[in-house]
Amino acid sequence: MPRRAAPKALTLLAIACALCALALPALAREPLPEPRLPENKHVLSQKAQELRQEGDLVPYQPSPAVLNALFTADEDAPKGVYGPISAYVRTRACPTAWLIEKGELERVREISSRKVLVPYEFSLTLEEDCPGKVSHAVFVTAPGSTPEAWLKWRSQFHGRKAAGHYSAALAGLKKAEAAGLVLTGELRFLSVNGELLNRNLEDVLREEGRLAPVFDLEKGVRTAK
Repeated sequence: MPRRAAPKALTLLAIACALCALALPALAREPLPEPRLPENKHVLSQKAQELRQEGDLVPYQPSPAVLNALFTADEDAPKGVYGPISAYVRTRACPTAWLIEKGELERVREISSRKVLVPYEFSLTLEEDCPGKVSHAVFVTAPGSTPEAWLKWRSQFHGRKAAGHYSAALAGLKKAEAAGLVLTGELRFLSVNGELLNRNLEDVLREEGRLAPVFDLEKGVRTAK
């Protein structure tokens, strides 16, 4: 009885198997590819590491209340309300990280553990690590604060003069509060490579042009977006 020809598909399969057998020794000699690791996060510069050590700073994850806080950038005579703080972070050109002093972290934990919690201020540092330039933006924040609490804090240093000295700013802050914009933060310091920037920080923000105010404290009105 004549033998039937093998189906074409079986013939192709046999050829493929033969080629695989020939290739196995070569494959055995080739090293397996390294598993692909996830992309590395930002590698901290040497200067950033030094500044962290000098300032006794450690990484910190701010709460949503802090990141959503509106802030001023002039401790004495603020002209605008900016924010939220998270918007300021997004305007930075280089990798950023939130830091806090170890002593401040212990104080925040102690206050947070109290049964009766009242608004309190604490400071956080936003690190921006650029090539050859490490900037620290220090924010003072008091989640749950009010314009009256803002004035009370300053009264500790200026006494009875505080009410008169800050009357214009306080009036503006109350108008912002009435418009639904409650201020709970302040950009207090800026430093570059460990050197404090001795300038009005609101002027710095305006010159950067990256973050516009959301409320004009001098005019007492929201600003157009």
